[in-house]
Order: sequence, then C-alpha cells, then structure tokens
Amino acid sequence: MSRPVTRTQVIAAMVKKDLAEYGRDRLWAFLTVLVLIFVIAIFWVLPNDVDESIDVGVQGISDPGVLVALETSEEGLTLVPFSSEDELRAVVAGEKRALLISEETIVIGSDVDPPEGARATDISIGLVFPEDFFSSAAAGIQTDVTVYIDGAVPEEIESAMSSVIRELAFAVSGSELPVSAPDETFVVLGEDRVGNQTTARDAFRPIFVFLILLMEMFVMASLIAKEIQDRTVSAVLVTPATTGDVLAAKGIAGAVSGMVQAVIVLVAINALGNEPLLILTFMLLGAVMVSGTAMIAGSSGKDFISTLFYGMAFMIPLMIPAFGALFPGTSSLWIRALPSYPLVDGLIEVTTYGGGWAETLPQLGALLGWCIALFALGWMILRRKVQSL
Repeated sequence: MSRPVTRTQVIAAMVKKDLAEYGRDRLWAFLTVLVLIFVIAIFWVLPNDVDESIDVGVQGISDPGVLVALETSEEGLTLVPFSSEDELRAVVAGEKRALLISEETIVIGSDVDPPEGARATDISIGLVFPEDFFSSAAAGIQTDVTVYIDGAVPEEIESAMSSVIRELAFAVSGSELPVSAPDETFVVLGEDRVGNQTTARDAFRPIFVFLILLMEMFVMASLIAKEIQDRTVSAVLVTPATTGDVLAAKGIAGAVSGMVQAVIVLVAINALGNEPLLILTFMLLGAVMVSGTAMIAGSSGKDFISTLFYGMAFMIPLMIPAFGALFPGTSSLWIRALPSYPLVDGLIEVTTYGGGWAETLPQLGALLGWCIALFALGWMILRRKVQSL
C-alpha cells in the first residue's frame, strides 16, 4: 500500500520539472549564460578609481612655491604651468594636448603620439596672469586676469575660479578681504558624498545584479506563457496537483533560479562584502518580486511577442531606479515610488557605503511590502488564467 503524496512533495516535483524545463530551453539557457558572462566581464573592465581633482592650466606664474601654495589653499585643484598663452588657449579649446613629464608641461598636437613616460592632463580651464600681476596686486592696483574656459564647464566651477583669483590677489597684497565674511551654515540635501565618491564599478554594481533578476523575469514569463499555450498546466491538474500547487511551484521556481544567478554574479563581482546575509536577503526579496511580475507577464501574453511586450512593460519602469543611481542626488518622488527602488537603494547602501541592518531597515520593509503585493497580484492573475483553460 503506497503512502499518500503530500503537498510538499507535489510542489517539489513541479519545481524540479520547471527548473529542468528551463535548462532544456536552449534559447533562454544560452541567453542566460551569455548575459552572466557579459555582465561579469563588463564589471571588471570598468575603472575602479575616482579622480576628484580639477586640472587648471596657469600661465604667467613661474614660481613653484606660489603654485604649491595655491594648490594647498584650494582643495581639489591641480595647477599645470604653461609657458605660452597661445598653447594654453589651444589646449583648453581641445586643439592640442598637454602632457606632464617630470613636472614639466609639454604641448603636442591632438594627432601626435605622446612620448614615453608622459602623463596626460585634462585641462578645461586656463588662467593667464599678466606680467605685473604681483607688483600691481601688492600696490593695490587693479589688474586683469584672462580666464579660458571650455564650454562644457559648469557655471559653479567658473565662479570658483573667480574666487581663486581674488584670494590670490589679496594674499599677494597682504590685505584682508574688503568685506567681512558672514557666518555660513551649510545644509547638504541628500547624502553628502564629498570625499567619498563612488567608482564606476561601485555605481554599476547594483545595476548588473538587477539586470540578472530582470533577465530571469523574461525567462519565467516565457516559460509560463508556453505552458499555458501548450495547455501543459491542464495536464498537470489531472494529477493530484491542485491549482495552488501549480502557482506555488511557479513562484518558487522563479525565485530559486533568480536567486542562484544573482548569487553567482554577486560572488563573481566581489559584492557580498561585510554583510553577506543582508545582501542575500535583499536578493531573495528581489527574486520573489520579479517572480511575481513574471507570473503577471506570462499569464497576460498570448504568444512570444506579446509576452515579450508585457515583459518590457515591466522591465523599463523597474530599471529606472537602477540607472538613476548613476546620478548623485535625491531621487524624485515618483522614482522612489517604483517597486525596484528599495531594492536598488538598499544594495547601494550596503555594497557601496557599508550600511548594515539598521540603516537599510526602511528599504527592507518597503521591498517586502512590494514583494507581497506583486506576488499576490501575479498569483491571482495566473490562477484566473489557469482556471479558464
């Protein structure tokens, strides 16, 4: 006498069947492996350093001590001396290139190969001081300084250059500023990242991980749509499996496959960091979220093209917070309202800035709420689709 089959055994068997079917689908299996290799390779190609300084060309000041004093007083400036105003103007205009060799500046044409050992500079601002600048400033006589600026330089950088010139003039003359400076209170809106800028790898890390989850959404949506079209679901329901078993198996299979691929990428790009359990929790919730959207897209589409269309309809909005992370600042309210925002924001906080459970608790709560809502909606839509067959 055989023992009765439990619900757990039925669901486990269907999960195994869904994962095996995923592996047998050559198109999606190939695309999945291709995306994994592509994402990991691109990550390690991206630069892993940040240059927070601005190169400024200077002509008319030959005293190295003055240049060093200016660089010290103005944090973030790297002054590059030029011997000719024409050369400085040509470099700022992009007509020529400036290179440094043993602290000496050489200017070459844009089509000339740089000499060995030369370090390239990116100069978009040039300051040309007149020959009598120091004597005139010491005597309190007004003098003119020519500033060459590339058209792409932000306006705030232009203002900063004016301040540098004024401060230098007052320092040379030995005088204080003509007006007393008021006390200032700085209020930084959003996260203050001055001195703690992210590299290109850090900025793209959450995007790459999230891309894997979205790829999994397409795969599961396609497989669900195919089973509905082939009426495989109807054949499964003839067995002891119930509609609830089928839905649970689809959700678990989607979450498992998405989680496995996300972990592969996390390990390959060295993103688990000091809080691996927290990161894995975020990824598990993200996998559940995309599993719910896959059930919605898969049950809504009638063929491959329509399923792809519905998948894109979900993918584009969900990708916005990930790409928005590339641009510093506070995200708009409508971006923060998207389901993927707490996932991306939490991953950035943990992987880039070393946040822990306490710092990411709001993101975890919001993501959990979206997971429940989307998974419940996908369950309900897929259930109606299965019962209508």
